[in-house]
Amino acid sequence: MEAPVRIENRAQLIYLLTEAAELEHGIMCCYLFSAFSIKKAVSEGVTEEQLAAMNRWRRSILQVATEEMTHMALACNLLTAVGGKPHTQRPNLPTSPQAYPPTFKLQLKPFGRETLESFIFLERPEGENSEGVDMTGTDDAPRSLVFFNDIFSSERQYATVGHLYRGIQDGFRYLVQKHGEKGLFVGPPDAQIAKSFFGVPGLNPVTDLASAIAAIEAIVEQGEGASGDNENSHYGRFRAIGEEYDQLLNDDPDFCPGRPVVDNPYSVLPQDVSDLGSISLLDDRMTVQIGSLFDACYEILMQIISRLLMHTEETEKQLALLASVSIDLMTDVIGPLGEALTSLPAGNAHPGMTAGPSFRFTRDGAAAPHRVSAWALFVERLNEMSAYCGILEIQGSTLPVLGRVKSSLARYAKQLSEAA
Repeated sequence: MEAPVRIENRAQLIYLLTEAAELEHGIMCCYLFSAFSIKKAVSEGVTEEQLAAMNRWRRSILQVATEEMTHMALACNLLTAVGGKPHTQRPNLPTSPQAYPPTFKLQLKPFGRETLESFIFLERPEGENSEGVDMTGTDDAPRSLVFFNDIFSSERQYATVGHLYRGIQDGFRYLVQKHGEKGLFVGPPDAQIAKSFFGVPGLNPVTDLASAIAAIEAIVEQGEGASGDNENSHYGRFRAIGEEYDQLLNDDPDFCPGRPVVDNPYSVLPQDVSDLGSISLLDDRMTVQIGSLFDACYEILMQIISRLLMHTEETEKQLALLASVSIDLMTDVIGPLGEALTSLPAGNAHPGMTAGPSFRFTRDGAAAPHRVSAWALFVERLNEMSAYCGILEIQGSTLPVLGRVKSSLARYAKQLSEAA
């Protein structure tokens, strides 16, 4: 068993909760990318039987990705509860070796057996090994000398997501002993995001030690399962997909469920990725523009979710609308555009390969902190993106989803404008 993650003060707790929220966000993007890359028709070289299995896998992975978003929201509720700030930013992918402990190697890769094995590894229970997972380069980065009683918030070494959360859980218990519940839980419960907006079980405000422990247990059990044997956990679901994948591959050695998507595709080079050799820079003109549209839509989605997580003067009706728009953005814009990108050419630099979404974040990607200005910017940006879809159509894009995305974005802008 790995050494425990030690937390001695509130600053360290906030630091690790921030890292947890960031990890959940990054892992979610990896899962979405993989799901978007799965083939969708027999015309792509699969049988009806294989396609039925692949459709089940896609639904399962998308459900897991949705649950990762819930985990991020729970981590943000925990942050708010102890006086921290909800955190929805993250490094662009692939992450550098310095971003997280060595075992966390987050990158955008299409669906396949190797990618699936990396997901199983990410969700593994504490004590499981890394057999079958490429860990090249993960131990190369220098690590800080860390003292448990460090006065400044600092990195902690953990091997699994569950290991991190167990340390956070122990930290809550210790800090309640140190400060008392009233002294630790100083954040406003009504500023947190609740299940009433999304209908997600377990997404409850954190107000005391019991509710904090319940939130952490929900995250860990949904990820690795209770004692690692929960078939409905992320770990269990990915293993089940792997077993069915192996059976289909045994029946047909040429079985290939994933589209020929490049790794880590970008329309524009990200500023915070250290290994530019790991980036696949797209160079098909229309694909680059669709990729940039996706990134803009993803950024506004995360800004709206950020506003939900740190709302101030919004009414219950306005919060419900933000939640509704964020769900619609995911299902009617992000999903269709993400899947469409995996069918578009990556460009001359990548012959025979297709593109994919990069989920690119910019430095100014955070939502505005004030309600009036935040809502005004949401409306302005949604209208700009809707107009951009029209420009792409004029330029000759025949992408079927573009018209639907254009009208959806305009509709969200109108809804928010009327409710602001």
